[in-house]
Amino acid sequence: MDAIVCVDACFTQKHRKSQGKGWMPPREHCETIFIDPEEVAAMENFVETVRPSRPPREKSGRGESSRHQAAESSNPQVNSEPENDFEPGLRVPASVLNECKDSFVAADSNRIKASTLFFSDTGLMALLCRHDRVLWLVNMTSAGEKQHFVLCLLQKLFQNLPPKMRIGLLYDIGCQLHRSCLKFDFLSQYHDRIVFGISVFHAYGHQWACQIIYHPRKCKGFGLTDGEGCERLWSSLKPLIPSLRVSNYYNRIYTLDTQIKHLDTKSLLDLGHWLKRKWVAAMRRKDEAWEALDQLAEDGVSIAHLRAQWDDQVLEQTKPLKKQSKHLANIEIEGILALYKNIETYQEDISKYETMLETGELESGSTATDVQVMLREAQAKVKKQKNIIANRKAKLSVDGRLNLEKLLNNEFLKL
Repeated sequence: MDAIVCVDACFTQKHRKSQGKGWMPPREHCETIFIDPEEVAAMENFVETVRPSRPPREKSGRGESSRHQAAESSNPQVNSEPENDFEPGLRVPASVLNECKDSFVAADSNRIKASTLFFSDTGLMALLCRHDRVLWLVNMTSAGEKQHFVLCLLQKLFQNLPPKMRIGLLYDIGCQLHRSCLKFDFLSQYHDRIVFGISVFHAYGHQWACQIIYHPRKCKGFGLTDGEGCERLWSSLKPLIPSLRVSNYYNRIYTLDTQIKHLDTKSLLDLGHWLKRKWVAAMRRKDEAWEALDQLAEDGVSIAHLRAQWDDQVLEQTKPLKKQSKHLANIEIEGILALYKNIETYQEDISKYETMLETGELESGSTATDVQVMLREAQAKVKKQKNIIANRKAKLSVDGRLNLEKLLNNEFLKL
């Protein structure tokens, strides 16, 4: 890829609706970095037009339509067959992407993050380059993190780039954006020029199969880029939150433009130190990596073998999730309840053996040593049963765990 950018939204930079645009005449910074609201509205209309009405694209050799697949895999109890779980152009199963979507608030565009009842401008979304310099900003007016904002930023970026330039994009829900772009043909003219990734800090909140494909440390071309430049920008703009929340609309935009220009100038003066620090850190990590590879080579493990092993790992760990159902969950719960019953029996035996040793009243033909051996065996069995129960509980869904808790507290069932 030729360049790397990152995108993120901030819902602390709001503007009160009661302030309005005021009586002051409109004014605009001569080098404003805000995208024209008309362009944002045009992208919003396009997305709202395409998303509900566009017929689903047929899969090529992998099953039924992607829309039907997404609807099925959104319910973890009705997953489709493993071989049909991939959507066209994606290397992560739809069932895994649905898990990621459920895990992240940002993926839910309908989630209210800022009230439009009190705020006319609910936040900002920024597009930054690899060196943490702001390229464009969008002034958000919706309660949630709508997808058309990031699409508008990307469209603006490609309109100002050479036609053959490839971009690496880091976004906290990059997997969901990639999915939407392929599913609804958003930015279709730029698909072959975008490499989607997830910013490092947010990547660990995604499913492991998703990390294998979208984590920047596992994607070629991203290097040590972390994609968290937007977070550093929001931290720099934090002192402006109180005053801009109650300022005039035009003053707010103008102040943000001016402050970001100041930050860009400040970072430019410090760019030499920044490059030196990054270069030294990169060379140190490179030397450590080569040292580890040389040690493996001495042990007879070649780089080609490691690459083959990684390819096998990607293939194995990006397989679709196993098909689940309520019936299978109930069977698992019944097995856990049976193990609890076993533990109760073993604990009764443990209590009996301990009483024998304490009172000295042993069963006929038994010695204290025999009783002690049987006590240890019963204790080992209890420990083993508890480990099995813990492993089986971990495999249950949230609903399955709740159902298990209800059954464990059911006095009728105990009787």
